[in-house]
Amino acid sequence: MDPAPEIRYKRLTRGSGRGGSFVAFRSRSSLWLGPEHLLAVDSNGYTENYKRFYFRDIQAFIVRKTRAFLVLNIIVGILALGSLILTLAILPKTARNWDDDGPAFFIFGVITGLFLLVLVLNFIRGPTCKTFLRTAVQIEQLPSLNRVRKTRKVLKKIHPLIVAAQGGELTAESVSAQLREWNESPSGQASTATVEEDPNAPPRLGV
Repeated sequence: MDPAPEIRYKRLTRGSGRGGSFVAFRSRSSLWLGPEHLLAVDSNGYTENYKRFYFRDIQAFIVRKTRAFLVLNIIVGILALGSLILTLAILPKTARNWDDDGPAFFIFGVITGLFLLVLVLNFIRGPTCKTFLRTAVQIEQLPSLNRVRKTRKVLKKIHPLIVAAQGGELTAESVSAQLREWNESPSGQASTATVEEDPNAPPRLGV
């Protein structure tokens, strides 16, 4: 008997922290695309947990915009401004006596540059969000889909696969009707994937 064919996966997202205060002890989550399903992988450096979500079972992706993007910008911006002020305060002394004040000027300059780099990278990555995948039996958070821009790209990529597996395309009217049905009956089941409306959510992502 021939061995079962090996399943080939395509990485959709790189590892993203699931929680915790220290990076070394954080669980990392990533998302992979299989032939008929999504594979969510959680790893803590010692063990890995796998969860499969078959396209035919996916009912919705719930995307909620968070304030982490704004909070990080405020905190890092304040730290960068404070470091810049200290750097500029040391500058006149450095000009007169580089041997004594030069190292401090260099250190504060590097710190300021690092804060500014974090600020720029956060702007490039864009607004933050939380993404949940809904099936008939569970709602699972996908921590690696934590930026709106990245989530749009991933959902755009897997949308045709979900539609093909469930044999149909949604219209705006059917989405609204399905959402009303869910609100009226928490146990109601959807026939294909949508993005559930939420007051704090960004615009519908097209799935």
